Amino acid sequence: MGFFSRLGNKISGGAHRLGHKIHKASGDIHRIAHKVSDVAGKVANVAGVINKISTAALPFTAEIPILGEVVAGTAAVSKGVQLGARGISKVAKYVDRGAMVANKITR
Repeated sequence: MGFFSRLGNKISGGAHRLGHKIHKASGDIHRIAHKVSDVAGKVANVAGVINKISTAALPFTAEIPILGEVVAGTAAVSKGVQLGARGISKVAKYVDRGAMVANKITR
């Protein structure tokens, strides 16, 4: 065996090992990203409900000094949580799709 034959075998073996590791990692990422997307979607839904309730209660509690501020703060924070959770859910879906593509390519 010559130098180039051994070099070719080493490169080929390294590429094969790398492909195997990418395949395994993409399977793990797929499982995790799918669950993150589901949980973030549920958090967004709950935060949306809290936002609607807080916004509806705001006119009735605005005149009460401390309670009105708490309700307004709750409405603002829940809207922020809702938007953040929706963003996380979308990013997790993109990561999940990318992991599925990588998993199919490295079969």
